[in-house]
Amino acid sequence: MPEAGENFPPNRDEGIQVLRRAAAALDEIAAEPGRLRLVDLGERLGLAKSTARRLLVGLVEVGLVNVDARGRYSLGERLLGFGRADGAQIAAAFRPTIEKVARATDGETVDLSVLRGHKMWFVDQIESAHRLRAVSAVGVRFPLESTANGKAALAALDGDEAEAALSRLGPRVAAALRGEIAEIRRTGIAFDRDEHTPGISAAAIARRTAGDAVVAISVPIPTERFREKERRILAALRAAADSPAWRR
Repeated sequence: MPEAGENFPPNRDEGIQVLRRAAAALDEIAAEPGRLRLVDLGERLGLAKSTARRLLVGLVEVGLVNVDARGRYSLGERLLGFGRADGAQIAAAFRPTIEKVARATDGETVDLSVLRGHKMWFVDQIESAHRLRAVSAVGVRFPLESTANGKAALAALDGDEAEAALSRLGPRVAAALRGEIAEIRRTGIAFDRDEHTPGISAAAIARRTAGDAVVAISVPIPTERFREKERRILAALRAAADSPAWRR
């Protein structure tokens, strides 16, 4: 039973609406940390300025969001702490798997990333020993539409979830990706051929874990070497798809 003096929303639907708005605000801030102002978030969320202000004030008060002197928002340390713990657990579970992929591809870079909001968040990496290699820092976030791991993650989502994510990318990009997602679901492999970074190509797989996180393993390498080793890379990723780490 609720204790006297506790304030609850007047009804369940209103409470759910507040949570959805908060989640949507956090997604937007995570996608562009330190860039969005109150007016930007209000426009993206379709909220009146006063409503957006109340929402952001509440998120700041509980430590989920920070606001700097310029009025720009970033994720708060409280929320980042949750994320770091989650990312560390996923990285630990998948470390043996990505090490096997690195060995099977003759020491190429292997990235481990997790779908967070509308970006892929890198939580671990095996860095290639080759002089010419692709390297991205752990902790960075990459877009969904132009990366192999992002497209693999979109294909791992349920139909409604994938459509909701695609709707944010604009009609032209969404239309182009729908056919590609269907092919990824058929083959289990997603590709980035010089899309995100010219001169770098990648292949990736993504699955849901037992904890319902969407996790991707990707192999990005210089395009010329990718063409030579593509079959070997795909075989390594397909073997990784059977790893017990997905079931943890």
